Amino acid sequence: MIRPAKATDIKQIVELIQPYIKDFALNAEGEEKFSQDMIEKLLEMQSIEYFVFEKDLSIIGVIAYKQPSHLVHFFVKQNSQQQGIGRQLWMFLEDKLSQQHSKITVNSSCYAQPVYENFGFTVTSTVIENGGLRYIPMCKSYA
Repeated sequence: MIRPAKATDIKQIVELIQPYIKDFALNAEGEEKFSQDMIEKLLEMQSIEYFVFEKDLSIIGVIAYKQPSHLVHFFVKQNSQQQGIGRQLWMFLEDKLSQQHSKITVNSSCYAQPVYENFGFTVTSTVIENGGLRYIPMCKSYA
């Protein structure tokens, strides 16, 4: 079931994201962007909408965007991948955003680039290293 994230989900969200930090972070500055404190701040921000995929009271996927339409988090628990959970999360968010916006953007990890391409995103720039993170800017347009 996909539902809005709550403050009580933070511990599970942090545990779910932890294995992926190395895909993005270049150093401690980058790692800090995935800390429990940062997740708490994201959940409190009015401009961020954060959703979780919950199964049997366990969070196995997360997706979040910053308004108007920039994807900020999209992770599926490693042992729950290849089961369609990521696709369900993506379709949920795409349905929500594509009706109101002409494009959705994301700063993808190098590892996740093929996943986003499979969802119709295209690369808009070369790899960027900034703020302790390494990522590839991508965009999906609706015209």
